[in-house]
Amino acid sequence: MRLSIEQLNAFYEVASERSFSAAARKLKKSQSALSIAVANLETDLGVTLFDRTGRYPVLTHNGKSLLRDAEAILQQCASMENRAYGLAAELENEVTLAIDDTIPFALLASNLNEFAHQFPFVDLNLLHPSSSYVQNLVEQKNAGLGIMCAGENYPAHIIFKRLGYVVFANVVHKDHPLAKFEEVTFEQLSQYRNLVYSPLQNVLPTSEYLSGPRQWRMESYLNLIHMLSSGLGWATVPKQVLSDSKVKGELVELHLTSYPFTEWMVGVDLIWSTEHRLGKAAEWLKGALGNTPL
Repeated sequence: MRLSIEQLNAFYEVASERSFSAAARKLKKSQSALSIAVANLETDLGVTLFDRTGRYPVLTHNGKSLLRDAEAILQQCASMENRAYGLAAELENEVTLAIDDTIPFALLASNLNEFAHQFPFVDLNLLHPSSSYVQNLVEQKNAGLGIMCAGENYPAHIIFKRLGYVVFANVVHKDHPLAKFEEVTFEQLSQYRNLVYSPLQNVLPTSEYLSGPRQWRMESYLNLIHMLSSGLGWATVPKQVLSDSKVKGELVELHLTSYPFTEWMVGVDLIWSTEHRLGKAAEWLKGALGNTPL
């Protein structure tokens, strides 16, 4: 039995699109060619991968099980192709890295210094969108690499490496009324304005105090810090903010009566796409960042 990458790719795309016609359009092949490829794969494997009795193909139990193998094989092939491309490719002129605003810059400092030494004539384009946009930029090939608060259910072509965790804390300005309490209850929190960094709403742990009646939501992390420093409310931010030279001594951590020993820990991922071939400089940076845990 000899399986082809073309057959596995046809199988994967039909399963992903849940349609032979949609998968054919995506792969720019005829529907009949795609159907034949999947049928031949079923013959080679000796199992039925799709139930075709309905309007749309539905994965059988065997199909669901074998889809995981197909995904793994296709990812390995893509990784091999990208690695070979990186080895053979000429040095690119520019590398684009998208990094979430909430990720500590300390993660990058030593690697960027070494990057500048290794590739003095390669420009670095550093983007600072929110986590959701980091993933979009990588998926749309507008950034070769991304560093973001961990997402859920990445698409199959998005590869990630967990770099570590960022610890979040509840913070207010030192002159805010909440700062005078040794411990703060949910009821007390709800009496004051909650400043929310919108992209983190679906990342941070959900609990009753995070959904208070008085909220100001914003897309700009920098604006959030400015508002905190102005005493306009309390917010959940990376604990490292407390030691930032710009606000050090101005912000204080709130200690919650219900969570005296809990720190909100959010994973940080380095992501890239198997559909975006990286050049030599970007491959070097990916390896350097991947070997620098938080």
